Parts: sequence; C-alpha cells; structure tokens
Amino acid sequence: MEQSRPAEELAWTGERLVTTCHRPLIYEHLHRYAVACGLAKRKRVLDIACGEGYGANLLAQTASKVTGVDLDAATIEHAKAKYRRRNLHFVQGSCTEIPCPDHSIDLVVSFETIEHLRDHDTFLSEIKRVLAPGGILVISSPHKSEYRKVSETANTFHEAELDHDEFVQLVTKVFKHCVAARQRLVIGSWIAPDEPVAQVATATFRGWFDGIDIESGVYRGLYSIAICSDRALPPFNLGMFENFPDSAATWNLLDTSDTPAQLSVRFLELTQRGDEKARQVLQLQHEFEEKAQHVTLLQRDLEERSQQVTHFQREVEDKSKQVTHFQREIEEKSKHVALLQRESDQQSQLLARLKDQLETSGDRLARARDELLDARWEALSLRGTLLRRTESVETPAARILELENSMETAVSERDHLRNILTSLQNDLEQERVAGHSQQNELRATQAHLKAALKDLRSAQKQMDRLRESISRKLILPFGKSQRRLQQLTGSKRADD
Repeated sequence: MEQSRPAEELAWTGERLVTTCHRPLIYEHLHRYAVACGLAKRKRVLDIACGEGYGANLLAQTASKVTGVDLDAATIEHAKAKYRRRNLHFVQGSCTEIPCPDHSIDLVVSFETIEHLRDHDTFLSEIKRVLAPGGILVISSPHKSEYRKVSETANTFHEAELDHDEFVQLVTKVFKHCVAARQRLVIGSWIAPDEPVAQVATATFRGWFDGIDIESGVYRGLYSIAICSDRALPPFNLGMFENFPDSAATWNLLDTSDTPAQLSVRFLELTQRGDEKARQVLQLQHEFEEKAQHVTLLQRDLEERSQQVTHFQREVEDKSKQVTHFQREIEEKSKHVALLQRESDQQSQLLARLKDQLETSGDRLARARDELLDARWEALSLRGTLLRRTESVETPAARILELENSMETAVSERDHLRNILTSLQNDLEQERVAGHSQQNELRATQAHLKAALKDLRSAQKQMDRLRESISRKLILPFGKSQRRLQQLTGSKRADD
C-alpha cells in the first residue's frame, strides 16, 4: 500500500466520521466495518457513501477490489490523496445512481446512509442492480426510538429515520435471506466459546446484585444492522469489538472509584478544574493577544523609526557630499588664490623694476636736459660773441659747425630720451592697469572664498544639529523600544 497524508485532514462536522475524531462512536463504526471485512475476502466490494475513506481502506486489505463512492467531490479527492492501493478506487457518485455496471459487485457495504434518503426503495433497487447473483449487502441505520433518547437534538442530516422493525421489514422485502442484529456501546464483561458451537446463542446479561435478566441479542440496541442476500448466507461472525488499551484504561479508571456516583463526582471535579484551567488559558490568551498587539505596535514603531533613521542617514550622506564638494571647491579656490598671489607678487616685482628703470631714465633725461640747456647757453653765448665781433674779418666757421653738431646731437639724444620716457610711461600704465585688474580678480576670488567658507560652516552646523536631532529623537527612543520589545518577548516566552 502507498499512503500519503494530505496537507489537511477533513474537519469533524458531527456526521461524517474522520480519523482525527476521538469519540466513542469510533468503536461503533469500526465494529461494523470489522463485520464487513469478515465477508469481503477475495470479493469485489462497493462502499457506498464511503466518506473519508478509512472503511474502504480496511476492506481493501482482504478484498480483491474495492470501490468507494461518495457524493461530495472534496471528500473523494481527500480519500484519493490519503489512501492509495492498487485494488482501491474512489469515485464521485450518488446513492440513487450508483456509478457501477450491473451485477459487478459481490459485497455492498452501506453504513449510516439510508436514513439520509427519503426514497429508500430506489436506493435498495440500485444496490440490487449492481450486486452480482448471490451478492451480499451489509447495511446499518440508527434505531429511531432509541437514537432519539440519547440525542439532545434532532439530526438535521437525517431525512427519514427507521425503527428497528421498520428497518427489518424494508430489507426483507428486497432480499430473500436476512440476518438482523442490533448494536450498542456497553461497559461490561464478554464471554465467548473458544470455537463456534451450535448450542451457544448470543444474549445480553444485565442486572446487579439484586437480580440478573437475560435477553436475546443486544438490549436496547442503538443501531440496526442487517446482512442480506438472495442466496443462503455464508457463515460469518458477530461479536464484540475491543481496543484493549482503551478497555484497560477505562476499567482502571472505574477501579479507582468505589461506585459510578463517586466517579461522577470525580469527573465533575475534573470538569470544574478543566473549566478553571480553560478560563485561565483564555485569560492568558487574552494577555498574550494584548502583548502581541503591543509587540506589533512596537515593531511598526521600530520600522517607522528605522525608516526615519534611513531617511536622516541619506540626508547626512547628502550633506557630507555637499561638504566634500565645498571642501574641494575651497581647495581649488585656495590654489587659484595662491596662483593669483604669485602672479601679483611677480607683477609687483616687475612694477618695481619698471619704477627703477623709470627713475634711471628720469635721471638721464634730467642730465640730458641740463646738457641741452648748457649747449643752448653756450650757443647763445657764442652767438652773442659773434654778434659783438661782426667787425672781425673771418667767422670761426669750424667752431660754429662744431656747436651746431653738438646741438643736433643733444637734440637727438633729447628726442631719444623722450621716446624712452614715453615708452616707459606706457609700459608703466599698462602694468598699472594689469595690476589693478588682477587686484580686482583677487578681491572677487577672496570674496567667493569667504562665501564658500561661510556655506561650509553653515553646512557643518546643520550636520551637527541633524546628528543631535537623530540622537535625541530616534536613536535613544529606538534603543528604549528595543529594550521594551525584548522585555515583552521575554515575558511572552515565560507565559508560553
């Protein structure tokens, strides 16, 4: 067999039995399937309204082939996933239109199904249709009068319940051979022969120290059961179904109390304790939910603060980038200022040299002017002398020529010096203009540098305030929130 448990078991609804249910009715269902398993050996078996599929799986251990049919598609898919055998198949279908060919089934098992239908005759006709000649039906249904005595409310899933006699009359109309029986959970003692004996009949012994009664079959049976066929039935077994560990545990519980009344008192005390524990559990669950909500709020607050920290960190990174940019710009401006300072120093040195040259040229010009004046004075003196000596026969032509040459030379030197002086004055003016332009550029660069330094100081102050704000508003509360969250988590674990 290949068996793989599905992700989720079917829910217990109170009507369809599931293997996760831990109630006394498990014994009722397994007992009926135990009787059917005794008849299923090497037979083709149909489990109609198979439900969760545990019964069809039990039948497949001895049968040659088992088909489980149920109306609910989800239940069939669950059974297919949970129970896997080569001789086991599950099919969705209706009880009044069974999805099996005519005369293809040797044994039909129908437990707690007929009371869910109003048209009993159609259901039994469908069973007769699919049964092979000599096929057997094992069927059960609640005994209406006894079932309603133990049920607090009417079962809304049941359409038409039957009393035991009605149930027997219904199946005997359809099948020629029928063995009827009853079933009920009991607490008692079981006696059975080692081997089947014709003289031994099944009976219910009941009573106490004041007397014993004997009745055939099961006293006040809660369920009606019938094994039916159109041919003579083969030998089969009816008896007690037991889970030995549960029996031992139950009798051990009864053995600790002198009377059932004392057991009831003990059970009531345990129930009250259980209720008190349940209230405590509810209180703890309520506290746990409150703490969980508080933890959720703290986690949200932490997430928000983390987002704020991330936002502020990004702002700090942006400010840092701005500071770095300002620093680089200041470095570049400082280099440019140093370069301008060097150029200014060079211009100052050149200006000083030009001033020296100008002063030297001025001295030379003054000397040349003195010489020129002297020459003019001498020429005038000579001219006066010549005028006074007009009576002289000969003019000193050579001396006059020499004086004229001296005058021309002096005039030429004067013109040359004037040209030099004009050139030096032009150069000096150009240097002054260039120096003034460089000084203006230097002042502008210094002003820009001061503005950049001011922006840098402002950015650094903003960064300091931002860091202080982060520390005061986020980091300290973030640490407190983390410590509070750790305390709540530790408290929650202690409660668990």
